[in-house]
Amino acid sequence: MRRLWLASLLVLLACSAPGPAGVVSAGWRELPLPAPGARVLAMAPLAAGVLVLGSVPGSEGRAPAAWTTADGRHWRAVPVAPHSAYAFQAELASVGVAGDRWTVLGQAFGGAHGNPRMTVWSGGDAGLAEHPQAFELFGGPHAVAVTSAAALPGTGLLVGQWENATGRSGAAVWTSADGTRWQRNADDPALSSAPGEQTSAVQAAPGPLGFLVAGYDEREGLLTPLAWASPDGQTWRRLPVPPPAASSMAQRVACDGQGCVLGGATAGARSRALCWPVDPRGVIGAGQPGPESKLVEFSQLLLRDTRVFAALRVDDRARLAVLGRDCTGWQDLPLPVGAAEACLAPLPGEVLLATTDPEAGRLWVRADDRRG
Repeated sequence: MRRLWLASLLVLLACSAPGPAGVVSAGWRELPLPAPGARVLAMAPLAAGVLVLGSVPGSEGRAPAAWTTADGRHWRAVPVAPHSAYAFQAELASVGVAGDRWTVLGQAFGGAHGNPRMTVWSGGDAGLAEHPQAFELFGGPHAVAVTSAAALPGTGLLVGQWENATGRSGAAVWTSADGTRWQRNADDPALSSAPGEQTSAVQAAPGPLGFLVAGYDEREGLLTPLAWASPDGQTWRRLPVPPPAASSMAQRVACDGQGCVLGGATAGARSRALCWPVDPRGVIGAGQPGPESKLVEFSQLLLRDTRVFAALRVDDRARLAVLGRDCTGWQDLPLPVGAAEACLAPLPGEVLLATTDPEAGRLWVRADDRRG
């Protein structure tokens, strides 16, 4: 009954007709949120629109929520069916789309130490169901992190870090053929940490090579960007990433049929954004520099025709940029308001933007005039 009540509540909250035109700022027009109090944490293109993931206010803080839209004005709530205790409090934070099938990673915080509690979901336009897993598949004494979801037809993928049989922490992946039963791989020689290093997998995306994963390794305090490729999520190989002179890491990846881009940053007293172009064969070009500040991190990369849209966090505040597919020509794209986080999605002739702070979110759209 609780699941049915929650799904019904979300449908009532989230089926919204277009509201009146909102604030216009820096070329962005504010749109009504898909539901009152919604926080949007991830968006992904679909064949006929955009999938939007996040949360709404719930009886235990937040409750998972998802919607689809063709234009950012009309919304359809996707029914969600949580089962485990933490799923009812989860925010849906990462998604992989493969045709009409979605692989979703949810996150809540709890337990004695307030650690992240991961939940995995799968489904499609008709609904998302959570699939409870054994605690030590993602948690327990050997857990480090699960950070991102991706999907290819027939394979869902999660990436993160795990302490493997050698006792060393390193990059790890979890795969599923049906979104229900998951298997962990922390021992692949390409993923796992060799003596003297520690590998980390941060984000994955599907592309011409199959899966491409962005991450890094650490040796004696020096960070080096890394990428891994796999045709099926089962066997992996490392791809050389040209490192800059400074310690650095790859944090985000995005792909389409033309290739991929990696986004990351240098590490040190000052941090500078970096972007690496990746051709369809997996050859990674030299990293091209972007904004510099005390702390720079990538939140998202979005490929659209000849351009790359980048959402960053600069000194803990969101910032947007547009650059070429070769990672050159960085240009700031002004935000309509200050925010802690931002994410982007393509609409026909427009760009959809979600700005998010810890307790609130706002939604915006602007014409994609190809001038940034």
